[in-house]
Amino acid sequence: MVKTYSKGARRRAKKANGAGELDLPGLAPVTRRQPNGQRRRTVEDRDASVQALKVRCRLAGLPETAAGLREARAPWLGCRAGRAMAAAVTDHEERAQLWDAIQHLRRVQVAHDRAIGAPTRHARCLRLLAPVEAMSADAETPPVDERSDEERQRDATRALMRVEGWLGYTDKGARSEVLRVVVDDGEVRDVAGLLSALLCLSDGLKGRRMVWRGRA
Repeated sequence: MVKTYSKGARRRAKKANGAGELDLPGLAPVTRRQPNGQRRRTVEDRDASVQALKVRCRLAGLPETAAGLREARAPWLGCRAGRAMAAAVTDHEERAQLWDAIQHLRRVQVAHDRAIGAPTRHARCLRLLAPVEAMSADAETPPVDERSDEERQRDATRALMRVEGWLGYTDKGARSEVLRVVVDDGEVRDVAGLLSALLCLSDGLKGRRMVWRGRA
């Protein structure tokens, strides 16, 4: 004869985490299933990026909750410079402007490195080395660059000099920090200096009147 237990007994047994207190057999975990009988998929099963977002949460000190995962999707939480900037700046619009400054500095430096034939500063992701199935273009594909090598080098040098001019409106320590962190992906040691330099870059990108943002 199979012995059965009331709902209350089963509930107390589950709360006691086994049979220790009530002398009842432990209850087997129930696998949640979808209406079609298949095992219910976890959040990670439905979205492959969730695991990476959880890593971002841990790096940025965010809780691994639904709200934390949504915040972790912000592009600036994917690098050290962006995380340091976001930790110091709470306004979303200002974060976006400073993130534009971070991206611009990286684009200018990469373009200049390529123009002068310098080696790549960072290891290339293996995913980028995978062969593509077909070559195609759409409305978002950048136009073909028909400039000569001399023109590319001249334009890249001009863009880099413009950036260096903007960074001239902050102190030497801030300039060194932004280049080390943003360009070389180094550890953030001077948050105030990093923000000062990013604000100068943002001023230049927005066409605002440049002002001295350095420290005495």
